[in-house]
Amino acid sequence: MNKLSKITLASLLALGIAGCSSTKPAEPTPSASSGEGEKAETGTGIYDVTNLTGEKVTDLYVYNDAADKGENLANGGLDKNASVKVTKADYPTDTAFTLEFKTEGGYEGKFETLHVEEAPIYLLSKDLMTGATMISFKEPDATASYTVFNSTGETVKELYLYNTGDADKGENLAGEGLAAAASVELTKVVPATKTGDQVYTLEFTTESGYTAKFETLHFEVAPIQLLAGADVQTGATPISFKKPE
Repeated sequence: MNKLSKITLASLLALGIAGCSSTKPAEPTPSASSGEGEKAETGTGIYDVTNLTGEKVTDLYVYNDAADKGENLANGGLDKNASVKVTKADYPTDTAFTLEFKTEGGYEGKFETLHVEEAPIYLLSKDLMTGATMISFKEPDATASYTVFNSTGETVKELYLYNTGDADKGENLAGEGLAAAASVELTKVVPATKTGDQVYTLEFTTESGYTAKFETLHFEVAPIQLLAGADVQTGATPISFKKPE
């Protein structure tokens, strides 16, 4: 065998060995699924429920099964402006809860699409409702309104309505002067949970210099008469909570 033939044979043997060494059985491909369904994602609903219905709530439920509403969360009665924390743990995040309540006066409300989330919830009276639902996820405002009638017999030059104890009386609400027998509407707007904390002073001065004040006016809707000095008896207040005849 000549030299060239030996070289050619050696090359062919080397290629054959290399081909054999690089050929291996294909490794099994991992299965795309283990055969087990994925576990649904869960979460916890935390709701701070505040009673703004204006009366005691006797029944309060948060449930996802109408056949079993579970515990009455009012726990013997939820007073006006009182709150209770409701926790619903380890529920699928797509769960829709129903919140249902009833007051001692028979007023009832229901919200059927409460999600698994952390949120404040306010149970609303009819006066506080701004839409079709009886709950709100933000604290609503409440408005006190006083229709003030000037029954002093003379023009009222100064009229103030301010928080009792404040040094700043605010704007003169008589404007250019409130004529005898005229009236003016005064309002105060505060967060609904603060209505029970408000005490106002109503103060007025007539053109003759007669000055009077009433320092325990509560947050409410009411008519008020400003009375003449001659009509105020000893121990009586300078205002009356009724419309003039």
